Amino acid sequence: MTIEGAALTVQGLSLSGLPQPRLRDLSVTLPRGQRLLLAGPNGAGKSSLLDVLSGDVTPSAGTLHWGAGARERWADRRAYLPQRNALAHPFSAAQVVALAGVGASEALDHLEELGIKDWAEHPYPTLSGGLRRLVHCARVLAQLDRLAPEHGWGFFDEPLANLDWRFAGRVLTALGRRAEAGYGMLLAAHELNLALPWAEQVLLLKAGQGEAFGTPETVLTPERLATHWGVRGRFEAEPGGGRLVLDGFVGGP
Repeated sequence: MTIEGAALTVQGLSLSGLPQPRLRDLSVTLPRGQRLLLAGPNGAGKSSLLDVLSGDVTPSAGTLHWGAGARERWADRRAYLPQRNALAHPFSAAQVVALAGVGASEALDHLEELGIKDWAEHPYPTLSGGLRRLVHCARVLAQLDRLAPEHGWGFFDEPLANLDWRFAGRVLTALGRRAEAGYGMLLAAHELNLALPWAEQVLLLKAGQGEAFGTPETVLTPERLATHWGVRGRFEAEPGGGRLVLDGFVGGP
């Protein structure tokens, strides 16, 4: 499902940094209502792009166009899960989710959606790294659900980090539901073989630049896998998605 005229268009986006720019002249149009994967090696600029799209960081150059009729404040257009969430206060898991501005019952519903309702009353600082990640993901989903699908975007930076396969599946299913409802959904992940069955399109970054945008099969070519990740492999399409088949490292076993 794609809502016509509501795509997010990035034009000439740059972000300065040292020793080199974090983003360089990036232009791409991201459709709404699709499951979009942001991929690239470490240091490619994925977090920098999400920081800019979320409004947390001001770009050095370039423009963002949110689609026809999008006149809302930036904070009313997006929900953002960054890589790191600093929180030391002994809130319960449910109270952390409620920080999105939802009631106790709704907070529990979001924890249940991700399979962690049993931890609702546990103090957040006592939870494992994976459970903390899930709590924040539930909070961001609660925030996203408060936005209108026709102009709301969800940006998720490494939401699968520290998760086992079951919980990763819960997160991807939850994000997929929002894409089907018409929200814009952009997910950054290093766990490509977990995310690829979910992804409909892939935006590949390298050294702060957009190298390719399209289906996983057209973007994740053997040449790019070797150049950017140092692996020998290929993408194999399967019903409902696909996966990477890896045969070893370039120059190694």
